[in-house]
Amino acid sequence: MELSGRVATPDLPTLETGPSRGATSSPKPLAMDRGQESQCLRDRSTDAHPPFDASSFVTGLSPTVYDTAWIAGLRAPHDKQRLRYPAALSWLYDVQHADGSWGGAIRYQHDRVLCTLSALAAIGAAPSSSEGYASVQTGTRYLWQHGHLLRGESVELVGFELLLPALVARAQSAGIAVPPHLDIYRAERAEKLRLIPSAALYSDQATIVHSIEFLGDEVDDAALLRAQSRNGSLGNSPAATAFFLGRHDNGPAQSYLDQCMIHADGAAATVLQPSATFEYLWAAYHLSLAGVTARQIVGAPERSSLSTALRSGGISLDPSFPIPDADDTAVALMLLHELGESVDSRVFEQFALPDRHFVSFQHERHSSVGVNVHVLHALVRVPGFPERRQAIRRLLAYLEQQCVNGLFWRDKWHISPYYETSHALCVLAELATLTGEDVSHLVAGPKEWLRQTQNGDGSWGFFGTPTVEESAYSVLALCASGRGRIDPDDHERCAFAIRYIRAEAARNGGFPNVALPPMWIDKCLYAPYGIVRAIIASAQLSYARIA
Repeated sequence: MELSGRVATPDLPTLETGPSRGATSSPKPLAMDRGQESQCLRDRSTDAHPPFDASSFVTGLSPTVYDTAWIAGLRAPHDKQRLRYPAALSWLYDVQHADGSWGGAIRYQHDRVLCTLSALAAIGAAPSSSEGYASVQTGTRYLWQHGHLLRGESVELVGFELLLPALVARAQSAGIAVPPHLDIYRAERAEKLRLIPSAALYSDQATIVHSIEFLGDEVDDAALLRAQSRNGSLGNSPAATAFFLGRHDNGPAQSYLDQCMIHADGAAATVLQPSATFEYLWAAYHLSLAGVTARQIVGAPERSSLSTALRSGGISLDPSFPIPDADDTAVALMLLHELGESVDSRVFEQFALPDRHFVSFQHERHSSVGVNVHVLHALVRVPGFPERRQAIRRLLAYLEQQCVNGLFWRDKWHISPYYETSHALCVLAELATLTGEDVSHLVAGPKEWLRQTQNGDGSWGFFGTPTVEESAYSVLALCASGRGRIDPDDHERCAFAIRYIRAEAARNGGFPNVALPPMWIDKCLYAPYGIVRAIIASAQLSYARIA
């Protein structure tokens, strides 16, 4: 599936601004006035490309400290005294926070602690310098002051119980005085390792390869070679590939990392590369939540390649990643069904647990709220799933069980509850409209939570700092009832939020990368810049429909 070759400009007012440091240049949708929003809603099917071509939003992910630090630790193949990527180490110095930590702009301790350990390990093993000494001192102090806060966060990062012990050991071997209370997952790590079959551990068909660096010196170097993908990576992960390259002088792995070092003038990498299908589909999904039709979103090449992939067993995050997931599969299924393609919703059976809830990837042991919301959305729109009505009822019961205090939902792929609460409310509104199902007991509490948590400037933000992304989610959710059915007070709340979004656009000259803090979850937090811009545009379009 080819999604990254053609990049068209979306039919949205744009402003070209220079990229922020650590970012590639891309169009940045500005806030639209009501006339522009209405114009954007017109169907221009005679255009060479769809007016909301989702490939326009495939612009890459934010650079991450975690992956860049693994790359910064690599030594030159023929001179172990030299760094293979010296610019990566310099970038780490540049992005250290004033409090000594590394990580995203939002102080989420799982992200800050893991990124700080990763950076300290790289700096501690590098040639000594006064700059390095100062960074190590302040970074170590942060770990001692904040490490105990990990247990207070309910959403962990991908593979955290495996990676944290490995990073503790890696930092200690580099001479870092790691606080002992950080080594809290040793037992969980051993138990999870015991449950992973060795054949899966070193297979490019298993998601664990994306985090294979957690094995450290316990790795089987000969078996590790089997985990390498055709694009040279291990699990499309720069960090895992850097771990591999540190143990094998391997040309394809070197070439892959060279391609990853595209941020900050070649000094930094992201957490997942490539990820074109994921970026395409999640931009498309949010546009569809705003009422944009699949015909306005999906181009002919993408329609063809998505259909082929779906017939082959499901959709993965990128053509180079061979493992399908339920989230991407759900979105593709809905879009293709709307376009008139013949699709089979039984594709979800491979992701079903014995209790008939759904997981992101096969062989996972725990379900995800987000995945179940998106599968529910697909089942509402697409017929053919066995005992479809019972499946929908089970998912509604699951959502009721998972709703935190009856007020909001959390998901394993995003730290903000506004993300999944928005999706759930949009899906539940559509379910009620299409089937007449009474979901008032599910939506009343979350809608009231949205109303009560809006800030005085019209914004929303779960972590004490308002963000345009979270504000856009909230607008999508409150607008989900549609024209004529939205509460007048909610209409005013949305208008207030749109004014906030426009003010932020005016203040920042659009939505440059630096204005989009990482909140999406992988091994660390990251921002999928194009998807977030699609979310912001979708909120404005959704408001235009009810205005």
